[in-house]
Amino acid sequence: MGIDIYARWRDQTGDEEEAQYKVGFDSTVGHVGYLREAYHGEPYATRHLVPEAFEQGEGALIPATRLRERLPETLRLAEERERTIYGAKTAEDIEPTLQSYRSFVELCERMEAKTGQPVKIIASW
Repeated sequence: MGIDIYARWRDQTGDEEEAQYKVGFDSTVGHVGYLREAYHGEPYATRHLVPEAFEQGEGALIPATRLRERLPETLRLAEERERTIYGAKTAEDIEPTLQSYRSFVELCERMEAKTGQPVKIIASW
């Protein structure tokens, strides 16, 4: 069990949405609009990045500028999580997770710029 975060945008294709489900709970594929955290303990970086998605059951439209503003602290929390919960010792061990968060935010920025609307973020937990 875990926390699954999905990005939805206007004119998203079936293939783009399907790509988010084919990843098999991979925590390193933010580039497709999917983030994952297992219930292994705090801190939860997803809860910092997209708190509105947890508060609104149908998902929340979150402006990309807000995601970008939250990203530095989200990365700090994700690194702390990797070190304290999973025992990661090196930056090389942690980088795939951090890059996933960066890629997720970058995708949301691109889709908002393309569609003119903030991306809808859905949290499933």
